[in-house]
Amino acid sequence: MAQTVAFPLQTVAGPKQARSERTLQRLLDAAEVLIEEKGHGAVSIPEIARRAHSSVGGFYARFRDKNELLRALEERHFIEVWQRLEALADARRWENVSTAHVVEAAVTELVSVTRERRRLIAAFLVSAIQDPVIREGGLRFRRRVEERIRALLLPRRDEMDHPDPALAIDLAVQTAFALMNHHVLIEKTEAAGRPVSDDDLRRELTTMFLRYVGIVPRRHARKRRR
Repeated sequence: MAQTVAFPLQTVAGPKQARSERTLQRLLDAAEVLIEEKGHGAVSIPEIARRAHSSVGGFYARFRDKNELLRALEERHFIEVWQRLEALADARRWENVSTAHVVEAAVTELVSVTRERRRLIAAFLVSAIQDPVIREGGLRFRRRVEERIRALLLPRRDEMDHPDPALAIDLAVQTAFALMNHHVLIEKTEAAGRPVSDDDLRRELTTMFLRYVGIVPRRHARKRRR
């Protein structure tokens, strides 16, 4: 279920009254739930208005069309996910914790968010092909994630064998995003002739990330020395 964000959204004109703000959030909540239930293409404006206990006129008082609504949903989605990432990437949380566990936690969060909001993210990805605002919103968010993860991991660069740890971290983040976007659009991931579960994705993405930046988890390092 969508959670209302208290911050004003830049993609819509800010309502002047608290009642109007509540209507805006109800429209966004209703649209998000309906997209997750049916997919973006199957959701109509009258259905959004009805589910939000509003009217079609109330919808058009805030959005010109469904595409403008989707821009607002994307902005709200990234605000919510960023709050989760900020809590996850607090360096104080990871004192005396292995880098492998830090990466595993970050990957787990990515897979969990993708699972929770698969159809909503799919709507953003499909719309981004033609809408430069939605496309740039997604790219800007990914760059912020790269910067945040880089800031968290670079102090541990001595553990990394890659000659350019900053480059490796950014490309590893991009690879993880690309695989999860593929997972969203195709509605599944297959490898080795079988479907790949969420647990498989978490494990393999974590291993790919660590190996690429040049970190061998301790349990593997022990085996290699034998």
